[in-house]
Amino acid sequence: MGLFSAPFRGLLWICEELAEHAEQELYDEGAITAQLADLYRKLEAGVISDEEHERREAELVQLLEEIEVRRNRRSHHEDHPDH
Repeated sequence: MGLFSAPFRGLLWICEELAEHAEQELYDEGAITAQLADLYRKLEAGVISDEEHERREAELVQLLEEIEVRRNRRSHHEDHPDH
C-alpha cells in the first residue's frame, strides 16, 4: 500500500510547497511597499489615472492590513500555543 501512495504523497508535498511559496510572495510586505511607491510615482508622472491609483492603492493597503492581522494571529498563537 505504501508503494502506491508514495506518488500521491510526493504530489501533495509539491502542492504544499507551491502554496507556501505563493503565500510568502503574496504577503511580502517589502514588495507591497515597493508597489505602493511605484504606484505613487506613476500617478505623479501621469501614467495612471486617479481612479486607477485609488483602486490599486486600496488593494495594496488591504494586503498590508491582512499581513498585520496574520502577524497578530501568529504572535498570539506563539504566545498561547494551546489555543
